[in-house]
Amino acid sequence: MNTDKRSQKLHWKTILKWSGTLVSIALFVWLLTRLNWQEAWGILKNMPFYSCLLAIAILFLGQFMNSVRWYVLLKAQNVPISVLEAFQIYLGGSFASNFLPSTIGGDSLRFLAIAKITQDQPLSLASVVLDRLVNLVATCTLIPFGINILNTTGIHFDTDLFAFAGAVLAQNKIGNWFKKTYQKYAEVVKRWGKKPSSLVLAFAITWISRFIIISSVWVVAKGIGMQLTLWQVVGVNIVSYFITLLPISISGYGLREITTTTLYTMLGATLEQATALAIISRIFSTLVTLPGVIWMRKIISETKDVKKEESVQL
Repeated sequence: MNTDKRSQKLHWKTILKWSGTLVSIALFVWLLTRLNWQEAWGILKNMPFYSCLLAIAILFLGQFMNSVRWYVLLKAQNVPISVLEAFQIYLGGSFASNFLPSTIGGDSLRFLAIAKITQDQPLSLASVVLDRLVNLVATCTLIPFGINILNTTGIHFDTDLFAFAGAVLAQNKIGNWFKKTYQKYAEVVKRWGKKPSSLVLAFAITWISRFIIISSVWVVAKGIGMQLTLWQVVGVNIVSYFITLLPISISGYGLREITTTTLYTMLGATLEQATALAIISRIFSTLVTLPGVIWMRKIISETKDVKKEESVQL
């Protein structure tokens, strides 16, 4: 009976994600129909080529810094892995996250790769969970930039609303989820508690990588003539990041573009500029993960080999 309930719950989650994705994409396509295509083409044509190269290079550096964060967490547990190997596995996971139906696909690949190296599945899983948690906590420290952007666009927040939302989260499902997650991984994650310097360093690296990645969007914005400050781009990025965390779309497709396009137009950009920035940013962020297909296939292949060896031994 519990199995039926779980499968039904997963079924509805899948339906919700696909429905949200289709609605978000439909809305974004509707926005595209309102574009002045001649003006949009002029924006793209006049964008300096060096802006494209610089943005891609910065994004690639951001991906590398993210892998360094994970590498620091792994080395704190004496995992025998090099920076290059961590980067290859991380990029493979990023590629999977962009092209598979869920970001869990990328995390699963990273887990499998490290489990094969360490033969310690709890440690491997904890390293991936902790990596995502450090990234989330560091990103949360940038929330004031997002609130400032929303206030600038006319959306104001009441402190009582935050207090009420906090109480609801603490008492309901999300609060229970955090409690269960902590109980499940507490013993393993405590291993890093013995080396707090690794957590501090991972947190600092996240800050650096977050600003590096956002800087690439700012470079594109400048290239297409948008008069935005870096801090405004940070704010929009943070708002879109948390919106795409909602389980209502697949990898944020459509939802992120709708959010960023709306916010940038509210900040004074033309619809053509905001749409061009949303599309180019998505293309570039996906493009830099393409080399990851090589290591994704390698990880999958090695995992299959391990399963074959186990079946032969049995």
